[in-house]
Amino acid sequence: MNYQDHVLLWNQAFVQVMDLRHTYMERGAALRAYRLPSSAFIYIVRGSAIVGLDGESKPLERFHVLHGGKGMCLEIEAQELLEYYLILYKANVPLPCRQELASLLDKEKPFHLRYDFKPGDPLALFDPLVRMNRSWQGEKPEERLYAKALFYRFVHELLRQFADQGVAAFKPDPAAQAVRYIHENYKEPITLEALAELLDCHPRHLQRLFKTRTLTSPIDYLIRVRMNRAKELLLTTDFVLKDIAECVGYADSYYFSRLFKKSEGVSPIRFRENAGVSDLGGSRYNPFRLSGFSIVKDASSRYIVNEHENHYQLEKEGVLHMHWQAKSRTLAFATLLLGLSLLLGACGAATNSPSASPAASSGSAATPSPSASASQASESEAPRVVKHAMGEETLVGTPKRVVILTNEGTEALLAVGIKPVGAVQSWIGDPWYDHIKDEMEGVTAVGDEIQPNVELIASLEPDLIIGNKVRQEKIYEQLKAIAPTVFAADLGGNWKENFTLYSEAVNKKAEGEKAMAEFEKRVEEVKAKLGDKAATKVSLVRFSASQVRIYQKQTFAGVLLNQLGIARPEAQDKDAFIEVMTKENIPSMDGDVMFYFVSENQGSTDAAKVVEEWMNDPLFKNLNVAKNNKVIQVDEAIWNTAGGYEAANLLLDELIAYFEVK
Repeated sequence: MNYQDHVLLWNQAFVQVMDLRHTYMERGAALRAYRLPSSAFIYIVRGSAIVGLDGESKPLERFHVLHGGKGMCLEIEAQELLEYYLILYKANVPLPCRQELASLLDKEKPFHLRYDFKPGDPLALFDPLVRMNRSWQGEKPEERLYAKALFYRFVHELLRQFADQGVAAFKPDPAAQAVRYIHENYKEPITLEALAELLDCHPRHLQRLFKTRTLTSPIDYLIRVRMNRAKELLLTTDFVLKDIAECVGYADSYYFSRLFKKSEGVSPIRFRENAGVSDLGGSRYNPFRLSGFSIVKDASSRYIVNEHENHYQLEKEGVLHMHWQAKSRTLAFATLLLGLSLLLGACGAATNSPSASPAASSGSAATPSPSASASQASESEAPRVVKHAMGEETLVGTPKRVVILTNEGTEALLAVGIKPVGAVQSWIGDPWYDHIKDEMEGVTAVGDEIQPNVELIASLEPDLIIGNKVRQEKIYEQLKAIAPTVFAADLGGNWKENFTLYSEAVNKKAEGEKAMAEFEKRVEEVKAKLGDKAATKVSLVRFSASQVRIYQKQTFAGVLLNQLGIARPEAQDKDAFIEVMTKENIPSMDGDVMFYFVSENQGSTDAAKVVEEWMNDPLFKNLNVAKNNKVIQVDEAIWNTAGGYEAANLLLDELIAYFEVK
């Protein structure tokens, strides 16, 4: 600690005494995890205690002085009757200032340092402190001014004794402080901005320091801490999902489920079930416990949402947090299972034959298995080549055992009369689930879109697998080794192209065209009835803490709005997907009506507060939609989805209801 530099900075600083507290603690009493709201001096005048500051604890006796910066965690455990003074203050050097002064402030950080020492002349500090406390309790303004003057005298004497005793000080580590704070307060709402404010640090500076130390951002670290705690609760308690969500800082259990699945690759319920399977079978997924994967019993959520949105849905590229480890044993298992199936089928045909006659050998007297019947029936049909996202696949006849690995694909298959034997289950619980849950009775859940269970798929003996290139490309070869596989492309909001592919893959082209014609007819009827209402300029936005996303023509809702001829504001009528805007761009969000949904800041910011902050902005209040009270919250699960046929019909229902189309 450079005495002269500290004197210079204190002399240039604007200082404000925030509070002065004179406290007694009985032996054994403790102060736990008190987060300093500002810089502080603690001066012990009687007794002894174990005093900790940011995890560094030591025994301190009477006449010890301790200093800590804003955001540091103070803990005191009295070893005997303890008396101490706590002075809370704020100090900063007004900007702009000379460059050398700014550099010195950044180097020394005198108001943020952690240090303690026992002064050689304790009474010289004790006297101004007692008088300062007396003046602080007064009611007249001049008494508070005198208390501030005495504070300067206290600091002056402190620095003088520093120089005499050569006190060592330690600069705070904001990243370490942030880590400690997150672990202690993960249940509370935490944002990067609030964390930086608490630690008296610029958000970008804190982000950079934190990433250097932990290789991740503060908010991602917070999510990891919360998810680890959630996994612990899932594995060691019988708490319901709502209780666990609240225990780790999420008021909305549905949002918690989506975030958990994004982090861990499976829903919380599936995680708990898989842990039980692992205990019994020694592997994460046990393909022989099929009853545990009934698609109608889970209640996990569909979306993977954070501040970066759903990468595969919105950006069509980027990191997918896939917790899949490709293992050679999976492919070997699938191949072995198929070989055994064929062998058992052949043995069954031979056993059912009364003799080894040529007629019996040809299978005329055998009772074929269902799969054998399907094969024989399909052989009479001409092969067809289906072009898909991974190339071409030659298919014959109508498949009887289809495994579908996309959410919108499930809706498409049901729409053309195909009930799959296996399907991903991440869409269960969404608004359209009630419309199709009866049809899905008995269908086996095979994991979710970003982590389907290959072993379980193989055990279902499918004759066709349908997936998605963006979500499952890494396991395409493994799936193809099990059965003919067709992959759809990720088309954003234009679900109709994939609907056509799904219909062709299952040899239901005519049924698909009929279903699509019914939907198009319904759209045209609504469009005709809209009349002048179609001129209503509709904005569709998503709010988050620091930005707003404008949903353009290529999004799921944007495609339907465009098809209905519903007008969009000029800035939102682009042939694009999503445009990110900041608060400076608020005027371009205006229109006749604004439909919005809101995202929490990676689960750490209350959604209602995010909306309130945006709507209280003077620029927002000046919008026509705000003045006319035409800002309407809608269900993101319908308006911003990777769904298909059923989801599109539900969105149409919502638009009909809003525009009062009869």
